Amino acid sequence: MSRDADPKSDIKNIRLFDKRTVERNIKKGLIGRKDYEKHMKTLEDVAGKGLYGVPEGKSDDDAGADAGE
Repeated sequence: MSRDADPKSDIKNIRLFDKRTVERNIKKGLIGRKDYEKHMKTLEDVAGKGLYGVPEGKSDDDAGADAGE
Protein backbone atom coordinates (compact mmCIF):
# COMPACT_ATOMS: atom_id res chain seq x y z
CA MET A 1 0.00 0.00 0.00
CA SER A 2 1.53 3.29 -1.01
CA ARG A 3 1.31 6.35 1.18
CA ASP A 4 -0.16 8.45 -1.63
CA ALA A 5 -3.09 6.09 -2.21
CA ASP A 6 -6.46 6.78 -0.62
CA PRO A 7 -6.82 4.34 2.32
CA LYS A 8 -10.58 4.07 1.82
CA SER A 9 -10.20 2.94 -1.79
CA ASP A 10 -7.54 0.40 -0.75
CA ILE A 11 -9.89 -1.10 1.83
CA LYS A 12 -12.67 -1.26 -0.74
CA ASN A 13 -10.39 -3.04 -3.22
CA ILE A 14 -9.23 -5.50 -0.58
CA ARG A 15 -12.85 -6.33 0.22
CA LEU A 16 -13.71 -6.82 -3.47
CA PHE A 17 -10.96 -9.42 -3.83
CA ASP A 18 -11.58 -11.13 -0.46
CA LYS A 19 -11.50 -14.91 -0.92
CA ARG A 20 -14.81 -15.25 0.92
CA THR A 21 -16.73 -12.84 -1.33
CA VAL A 22 -14.89 -12.75 -4.65
CA GLU A 23 -17.22 -15.18 -6.46
CA ARG A 24 -20.24 -13.12 -5.42
CA ASN A 25 -18.53 -9.92 -6.58
CA ILE A 26 -17.71 -11.48 -9.95
CA LYS A 27 -21.32 -12.62 -10.40
CA LYS A 28 -22.58 -9.12 -9.52
CA GLY A 29 -20.19 -7.63 -12.08
CA LEU A 30 -18.27 -5.58 -9.53
CA ILE A 31 -15.02 -7.13 -10.76
CA GLY A 32 -14.08 -9.36 -13.66
CA ARG A 33 -12.47 -12.79 -13.57
CA LYS A 34 -9.41 -11.34 -15.33
CA ASP A 35 -9.17 -8.60 -12.70
CA TYR A 36 -9.20 -11.25 -9.97
CA GLU A 37 -6.55 -13.35 -11.70
CA LYS A 38 -4.38 -10.26 -12.17
CA HIS A 39 -4.79 -9.41 -8.45
CA MET A 40 -3.82 -12.96 -7.43
CA LYS A 41 -0.62 -12.75 -9.48
CA THR A 42 0.43 -9.57 -7.66
CA LEU A 43 0.26 -11.24 -4.23
CA GLU A 44 3.46 -12.55 -2.71
CA ASP A 45 3.85 -16.18 -1.64
CA VAL A 46 3.60 -16.29 2.14
CA ALA A 47 3.43 -20.07 2.57
CA GLY A 48 6.85 -20.12 4.27
CA LYS A 49 5.78 -17.58 6.88
CA GLY A 50 3.21 -19.84 8.53
CA LEU A 51 3.80 -21.78 11.72
CA TYR A 52 2.95 -25.42 12.06
CA GLY A 53 3.13 -27.71 15.05
CA VAL A 54 2.63 -27.33 18.76
CA PRO A 55 2.11 -24.04 20.62
CA GLU A 56 5.21 -22.08 21.56
CA GLY A 57 6.80 -23.19 24.81
CA LYS A 58 5.80 -26.83 24.45
CA SER A 59 7.88 -29.60 22.95
CA ASP A 60 6.45 -32.40 20.82
CA ASP A 61 6.67 -34.73 23.83
CA ASP A 62 4.63 -32.36 26.02
CA ALA A 63 1.90 -32.03 23.38
CA GLY A 64 1.33 -35.78 23.35
CA ALA A 65 1.01 -35.89 27.15
CA ASP A 66 -1.79 -33.28 27.10
CA ALA A 67 -3.89 -35.39 24.74
CA GLY A 68 -3.97 -38.30 27.21
CA GLU A 69 -5.17 -36.28 30.20
